[in-house]
Amino acid sequence: MDKAIVFGAGLSGLGAKELLEKNGYEVYLIDDKVAMPSTEGIKLLNEEKIEFIVKSPGIPWKAELLKVAKEKNVKVISEIDLAYRYVDKNIKIISFTGTNGKTTTSTKMAELLNFSGFRAKLAGNAGFSFAKLVADEEKLDYVVLELSSYQLENNPQVHSNIAGIINLTPDHLTRYNSVEDYYITKFDIFDKQVESDFALINLDDKEFKKLYERNEIKEKIKSEKIYLSTEAKGTVFAYKNNICIMKDLKKRIDEIENFDKNVDKVAEILMKTDELSLKGKHNLENMLFLIGSAKILNISNEKISEFLKSTAALEHRLENFFIKGNTTFINDSKGTNVESTLKAIDSFDNSIIMILGGDDKKIDNMPLIERVKEKVDFVYLIGDNAQILIDDMEKIGYKNYKNLETVENVLNYLKENIDFSKNQTVLFSPATSSFCQFKSFEHRGKVFKELTKKIIGNF
Repeated sequence: MDKAIVFGAGLSGLGAKELLEKNGYEVYLIDDKVAMPSTEGIKLLNEEKIEFIVKSPGIPWKAELLKVAKEKNVKVISEIDLAYRYVDKNIKIISFTGTNGKTTTSTKMAELLNFSGFRAKLAGNAGFSFAKLVADEEKLDYVVLELSSYQLENNPQVHSNIAGIINLTPDHLTRYNSVEDYYITKFDIFDKQVESDFALINLDDKEFKKLYERNEIKEKIKSEKIYLSTEAKGTVFAYKNNICIMKDLKKRIDEIENFDKNVDKVAEILMKTDELSLKGKHNLENMLFLIGSAKILNISNEKISEFLKSTAALEHRLENFFIKGNTTFINDSKGTNVESTLKAIDSFDNSIIMILGGDDKKIDNMPLIERVKEKVDFVYLIGDNAQILIDDMEKIGYKNYKNLETVENVLNYLKENIDFSKNQTVLFSPATSSFCQFKSFEHRGKVFKELTKKIIGNF
């Protein structure tokens, strides 16, 4: 019997174990917390014939087990690539990556496909194991993959019929040698595409554009390109408060001379931008990826617009979940980096009270602090990076902050010290991860909602 190691006993690891066992492998599950320890895994590499290791995405490459595997020439693959080995190749793959918006875009893509009569499932970084999905052998037309940079490391083998990078901003700098290394890893989503596939290109993203213009990067993308823009350019684009689609998807509006006069001849209006149920420019950006994919798949404009007018926001993404008087509480626990939280702040025009902080990701927080000074009335800090944020606020003279260390402390303080009759928003968007206090952004958001209802709702 062939033998394999699964390194990491989270969702992806357990899914990989199930798929391997279903295909006749003897599987050793390695996890220092809940399964066989790494020391035993190293012993196995020395004493047994291990065909390969399936590495969970969160495990760093510097782990000793992986170093020994390299010395022994034992191949290390991802759970995504393992699943792709066994997936029914009649199932089409649609993949999205990016720093922000990939969960919303991927989730809504799967929902739109099902809404349009296709059989589709979501997998990958969104919290559903691709390997488990393949092991279940469900009859599907499409799998939509949300792929993190961690899942795109190590020469990914997944062939995506449609793929897109939503945006690029600094993140995960404790994992990569530079921000450019992080960005370039994202471009590996296009690696296995061929000319008959489609790449969705965001013309508005400056960091993407900077890399895309380099020949060695552009040459990686061999597929047909569909260009997206929240401005009047591209194939799917926003124009005078409308979302428009070129009648010929191989053409771009910014290549048409005098397009103001010719737009009606070459493009069709899908809907008004303010009809989108998901608000904010960042969600317009996300939805353009959906629309571009849907047009490639020949989904009707009527179906697309009906879906986009009615679909609900995801949990933990600018989630309006509680109102006390005239004060609205927003759970944006998915705000795990600066850019995501900047977009959250810009989504509100009234008075903002903010809860901010968590892990130190070693990134530049000044763009966030400058926006806070411009738009936020008061900041309550939590987590390990509170003093770093305080130092940045002091540098630019922002004094409206208080370090209360935990979410519970903040909510108890708000209960006693703010006027809930005012028209204001309490925005929980930490701008970083919070493994110092929580298991995940989902856990963090759930705790915030439960404590808000318990503390603020009961007086």
